[in-house]
Amino acid sequence: MASEWIAPVVTGVSGAIGVVFTWLAGAQGRAHAERMVARTQAAEQDAYLRTERRDAYFAALRVAVLDVRRLRCEREGKRRKLREVERYWTKAKRVEMSMEALAAVHAFGSDEACHFAEAWRVATEVDDLDAMQRLVVEFRSVMRAELQGD
Repeated sequence: MASEWIAPVVTGVSGAIGVVFTWLAGAQGRAHAERMVARTQAAEQDAYLRTERRDAYFAALRVAVLDVRRLRCEREGKRRKLREVERYWTKAKRVEMSMEALAAVHAFGSDEACHFAEAWRVATEVDDLDAMQRLVVEFRSVMRAELQGD
């Protein structure tokens, strides 16, 4: 008679332990799923910001190279090439491209890129071709370092 209670107690304890471990496994699974979702969201956010930064930098570089080319043609007296450039990229279109590029650099760029944007604005206001060419080279280095190093 004394041994009749052992089987039900062992079964009950085994069941209780099974329930606890099942709950623990589920909790760990939920925690793991939450971590994976957070990592995925962070990776998506990083990819989005990297894409926006890349697009901003290419837009700024496009404007810078266009401005240098236009000013060089003007200084070298290449009127035909200058007319071709200005026919396709009108003054209004160049100003729009410049504003969009600089706004994007300020929104998504690094401090170094924002410094470029400010230095570029100053150089273009006085048509300083040497400074503009130097800034383009420096900006390309910043782009390479940031976009390849990320």
